[in-house]
Amino acid sequence: MTAGTSPVPDLTDPRSFLPEPPYQVWAALRRSGRLHYQEREGAPGFHSVTRYRDIDRVLRDSAGFSSEWGMTLDSALGVHDPAAGKMIELTDPPRHQRLRRLVSGGLNRSVARTMDGVLRERVQRWVEQAVADGETDFVRSVSERVPAAATGLLLGLPEREWDRLADRAGRALCGSLAVDDERVGDLDARRHSTATANGQLLVHLAGLLDHAELAEEGLIRRLLDAELDGDRLTREEVLLNCLNLAIAGNETTKNATTGGLLAFAGNPEQWQRLRRRPELLDQAVEEVLRYTTPPLHFTRTVLEPRTVAGTALRPGELLCLWMPSANRDEEVFPDPDDFRIERNPNPHLAFTSGKHFCLGAPLARLEIRLVLEALLTHVESIHLLGAPVRRPTNLVTAYASLPVALRRCTRS
Repeated sequence: MTAGTSPVPDLTDPRSFLPEPPYQVWAALRRSGRLHYQEREGAPGFHSVTRYRDIDRVLRDSAGFSSEWGMTLDSALGVHDPAAGKMIELTDPPRHQRLRRLVSGGLNRSVARTMDGVLRERVQRWVEQAVADGETDFVRSVSERVPAAATGLLLGLPEREWDRLADRAGRALCGSLAVDDERVGDLDARRHSTATANGQLLVHLAGLLDHAELAEEGLIRRLLDAELDGDRLTREEVLLNCLNLAIAGNETTKNATTGGLLAFAGNPEQWQRLRRRPELLDQAVEEVLRYTTPPLHFTRTVLEPRTVAGTALRPGELLCLWMPSANRDEEVFPDPDDFRIERNPNPHLAFTSGKHFCLGAPLARLEIRLVLEALLTHVESIHLLGAPVRRPTNLVTAYASLPVALRRCTRS
């Protein structure tokens, strides 16, 4: 199968996303102006959607496209997801509004502002230690620690639970199969790996719902006690939405931060520009989000007849929305493959759009900003010591390690 002159790889195989996502394949598919259809053995085939305008339209059309039949290629198997109607991300309107209203109070901008001071000192300390070490694996020393702390604080967990929760969240999303394991290309093996990790994470979280050390102001307690017009979340709904927050909160921010440092290392003039003009920090955060786009795809199932990119779609058909492709669409972003911290406007879809826009966006932006602020304080230049190691997955741009040397500012 080809898009123009570019062969289209098997987009269900995580190995097709190594050593980096197939940006050139997506670019060719965008230029074709059509959807690309791929058959799957033992699972429904799917249409790849690659243009910004088409992806944004599908995300905003909850009457025509459903998330309740699975939101990823490995989970969209033609059956209703058992968490539909209970987890925000897997629920369509009108039930979605109820869940979002009950959950969103624990994830508003004021929560991010409150966590700023708590996180800032920790991030500064971790970055300062990474600089003092001279050579470091940035994933282990900084980028995985920040969202682990942020998610733990958000949920109200005792600190000793943070790293274990983050590790299980990562396995639940990416599985535990190594890149050289032949089973990584097998759907059943991947599903078994992630299902096992999801089960472990659910059991772990379920055991924490009544933990005596839960912080009163933490999200778990707030959701258990939340009431709106006499309506309350069930314990299962609290558990499933905390599961979703634990997974998304840990993996997406970790990989955006890692990818952002990699982008600055590959574009040193952008780092020096940010050092000279720290007032560009907010724009830099948005460009990191656009350029890295941690979520690789989401799926939607057609509910009503629709036409997308000239393709007539029938109810039951499956669409795969390739998010990094939308964020590198030439129709929206001039020179989309360039990393430019002054890019403005920057209407990226890293947090999606429409009714499922990411509830954790304010906290994710805060975490990335705090890391960049700490780096600006302590780091003059960033040097790669080797190629980044990525985890084999087509769901997120996941980093296992990033070896770097962070050269200390003379003023830090």
